[in-house]
Amino acid sequence: MRTSALLLITLLSISSSHAFEISDNFWETGQAVFHVGISGSSPTGGTWNDAFKRSMAAWSSVGSFEFVAIDDYLDPCIDRGEGLFGDGATGVDFGASVCGSEFGESTLAVTLSAGQCLNQQCTGGFTITDADIVFNDGVTWDVYSGSLRLDGSSEFERVALHELGHALGLNHSTADAAIMRAFVSDTNSLQSDDIAGIASIYGAEEATLANIYGVTLVAPDNATISGPNNSNNLSGVLSSSDNQLDGKSLDLYQYTFENDSLIDIQLDSQSFDPFLYLVRVSATQASLPSSTFVDDNSGLGNNARINRSIQAGTYWLGVSSANNNAQGSYDVSIISSTSNPSSSFETFTSIYDVDVLINPNPNISGSLESTDFEFNNKFLDLVQIEVTTASAVKIDLSSSDFDTSLLLVDIVNNEVGTLALQNDDGGSGANSRIETTLQPGTYWLGVTSFDPNESGNYDIAISLVLP
Repeated sequence: MRTSALLLITLLSISSSHAFEISDNFWETGQAVFHVGISGSSPTGGTWNDAFKRSMAAWSSVGSFEFVAIDDYLDPCIDRGEGLFGDGATGVDFGASVCGSEFGESTLAVTLSAGQCLNQQCTGGFTITDADIVFNDGVTWDVYSGSLRLDGSSEFERVALHELGHALGLNHSTADAAIMRAFVSDTNSLQSDDIAGIASIYGAEEATLANIYGVTLVAPDNATISGPNNSNNLSGVLSSSDNQLDGKSLDLYQYTFENDSLIDIQLDSQSFDPFLYLVRVSATQASLPSSTFVDDNSGLGNNARINRSIQAGTYWLGVSSANNNAQGSYDVSIISSTSNPSSSFETFTSIYDVDVLINPNPNISGSLESTDFEFNNKFLDLVQIEVTTASAVKIDLSSSDFDTSLLLVDIVNNEVGTLALQNDDGGSGANSRIETTLQPGTYWLGVTSFDPNESGNYDIAISLVLP
């Protein structure tokens, strides 16, 4: 099918109003890279760059979409004008005009979005490939929080939030408290209406996981690797707005290998000298030193590579650089094959004559079967986890095969168990959920059914609840 280019211009005015609307336009990758190199500082002293990047980070923190900042200048008006649809790279700056066209009366800023049409007639929206932003240089700007001032100055950061909403594919909202309202107000942060709008385009914040280290952790769509042979690829950009580790930017991804595997992970970049981490984590996200691997130059040239056998479990894959302040794009390939189709986790028989699986992972899959231990005509699986640091956790048990019931057992002297909590339908639908704070110690998770003689597959997911 022949694709066509389409240009969309969205602007923020002081006193116009439009109905709330989600456009049909979106970034196909769920990520947008902005070249942020605005010169100068606000009258209050902060740089325009820092204010703009805070606005990018605010949107990235509330959903599955990610804004990435590259610290260099790119003219937003390159290849802009009549019949031109941008250069496919996104920039931001102040301007006396909108790339040659006059700003409208009371217009504070303009977002110029362009992309590839979803159909030949360009009637169904487009996938965004460029979304340049131009701020009106004829406006008096400053950066501050709280209510609007009466001195005639416009507040830059909340306008940047608004324009980035347009860059994401949002139109104006009629909600009184919304950054995406058609005119500026005392609102200076994202509101529930804004967050709901972005979630309707890119989904809610399911891909970003809370973790004990306070860094952003992403679970890709193909985060569970089940074998026997798998090939996974991802691309990203290191930027100054990423997590920081020892003065270096860090992107962190979570993968779960369901079987013991032979893995070949390659991290390539033409922009920086890559450094690769692979760290296995426990049920409560404590790193396991015996399963921590790093590499700098085992790949081609300066690229990084980890090629080895690993035990089944949940791992964090970290992308960083060998040098401080490095930025740029990268590619990761993960080739894996199952080396042991059966579980290598230890199982022991407790004093209750129930088999207990020792599985130190935050994501656990299993199945209730007729051969399992039976109690009150219900089958029962027990999984043992260790907690090394007091942790506020959310434990979800889900199944599409049976109505779940989840037990949490506190273990004393490695054998004697005390039922601490039990839940039937605390999760969505017929699924179970327990939220509690676990003190250091040994615990059993009990998986059973609400009704007698039910069996089937299930999944346990343990996540951290951060204050």
